[in-house]
Amino acid sequence: MNLTESLKGSSARATGWWDKAPQGQRFALIGGAAAVVVAVVITLVLAGSSKEWEPAILYADLEYKEAAEITRRLSALSIPYRLTEDAGSILVPRDQVRDLRLQMAGEGFPKSGRIGYEIFDKNQLSMTDFLQKVNLRRALQGELEKTVMGIQGIRNVRIHLVSPEPSLFVEEQKPVTASVTVTLAPGARLEPRQIEAIANLVSASVEGLAVDNVVIVDAQGVLLSEEKDPLAKVANKQFQLQQQVERALEKKVQTMLDEVIGAGHSKVRLNVTLNFEQKNVQQELVDPGASQVIISEETTEKTSADQGSEETAVRNYEVNRTIQNIIGSVGTVDRLSLALTIDKTRMVFNEATKEYTEEQRSQEEIDQLAALAKEAIGFAVSRGDQIAVFAMPFDKTQEMKSRHEQEVEEKKQFWTHIAINVAKVLGILAALIALRFIIQAIGRGVGVEQKPEELGELDTVVQEEEFERPETPHDIVRNRLQQMVREHPEDSAKLIRTMLAEA
Repeated sequence: MNLTESLKGSSARATGWWDKAPQGQRFALIGGAAAVVVAVVITLVLAGSSKEWEPAILYADLEYKEAAEITRRLSALSIPYRLTEDAGSILVPRDQVRDLRLQMAGEGFPKSGRIGYEIFDKNQLSMTDFLQKVNLRRALQGELEKTVMGIQGIRNVRIHLVSPEPSLFVEEQKPVTASVTVTLAPGARLEPRQIEAIANLVSASVEGLAVDNVVIVDAQGVLLSEEKDPLAKVANKQFQLQQQVERALEKKVQTMLDEVIGAGHSKVRLNVTLNFEQKNVQQELVDPGASQVIISEETTEKTSADQGSEETAVRNYEVNRTIQNIIGSVGTVDRLSLALTIDKTRMVFNEATKEYTEEQRSQEEIDQLAALAKEAIGFAVSRGDQIAVFAMPFDKTQEMKSRHEQEVEEKKQFWTHIAINVAKVLGILAALIALRFIIQAIGRGVGVEQKPEELGELDTVVQEEEFERPETPHDIVRNRLQQMVREHPEDSAKLIRTMLAEA
């Protein structure tokens, strides 16, 4: 018996079993086959729907209004697309980019865009001097906008340049000015140095434009560039310096307390008084007796008959002087005021009850925390520094709620994990039972085909003691396989390799 005959025999046995199988077994087999087919179809559908397409940029740096129009048009064409986080760029499948751009161009898209020096690519014979100046200004504005758009965090920018007509008198000449409106990406923020860099960039790109004449605002109309009033600029810088000192000292104290008693159990607020007065003190110190250096001497001699000769000497000594020119530093700390709020209670884990309980902090602990804060900021009584410590219970409702939600989530994940494992075990058991049922059904079909006369009507002449019971289905299958292996070892080996390859 070769491999072909073995397959034909298996097909015939399956057909015979199907003809003689009960109706319940047939329905069970049909239901199982249908479930397998449905599972395969669903898997193929999901695999097809989850197929990712390679994205490519269709248009970039679009305004919101035009991006909405283009996406509506793509939806009408049933073209898949994606938007970037700033909603300024549209992504489509790479293999459709070229066709879509041609089609959208025929419909007049994109409508927005920045025109640079390419405006002069087309020569116009009837161009007046005024139009030439206008086009030059438009080109310069467009080029500047493209350059500023390259700065990280800026989504859109508009630049307007004003170049007054030249005047015959220098004192009547109006300066060149520029206004810059920037729209930032969500969550982005321009640093002061970036704002200053934009102002310098625009100023250096336009002839006759001073940095002080560049005004920068954001999309909300907030002035980003510095004030032009000298007094306002000085006051602004002093206020910024004071805030920087306060934030630095608050951070030192807050981080230290968070490491000691935990985050959220203390609040630090600091007020710093800085001295911005610049003093120039000149001192002259005189020490007459410190030196015996003679710088001049005058001697006078008088002679008389009665008193004889008399000599008088006048000596001038060098006087020591010290001249000091003291310039006081700007921004020195005159006084510190610290407000420290500490949580009066703390959470302690009880090993016996396995729960968290609240207990009061001792006054000694609060005093130690205040002393740590004073050392961190360099507290000085001689300078007039002040500190106020407030011990009060903090609201722990949110903390307790978060801890409770975390415990509930952990329990939910635990039971979900158990349920998934139990479902897996039950599924495996159900699959094994179904497999055993199918094997038994096939075995019964083999037994029927092997000796149908033993299961049908028996000849009444045959005596009951001469009737031989058929073997079990497992014995029949085993004997058939052993016989096949003995008689056709090569075909058996091919059959086994084929089954292993298909599995």
